[in-house]
Amino acid sequence: MIFGFNTDVKHGDIVYHVQSEANSNSQQLLTTIFVQGRCVGKKSASYSEHAAQPDCTDEKIHELLKDQHRRVLEAIREGHLNEIATPSSS
Repeated sequence: MIFGFNTDVKHGDIVYHVQSEANSNSQQLLTTIFVQGRCVGKKSASYSEHAAQPDCTDEKIHELLKDQHRRVLEAIREGHLNEIATPSSS
């Protein structure tokens, strides 16, 4: 079973809540960024190429998800959120 990640990270005066999960139906790694409950950005990446490999495990997908989550957190800390995530209109 693949578990997701939830992390609060601050940049300047803004606290971002970053939530990442793997969607096995679409084979997507999904990271959503919130500010005060409002979605401000998303990052999505397919893991279908990895899933097609015979040696692919839940642990491998979990590591890919953890890496994407970490990269989004780093981008926020460095003030580069717009370079790594798609802005959300919701």
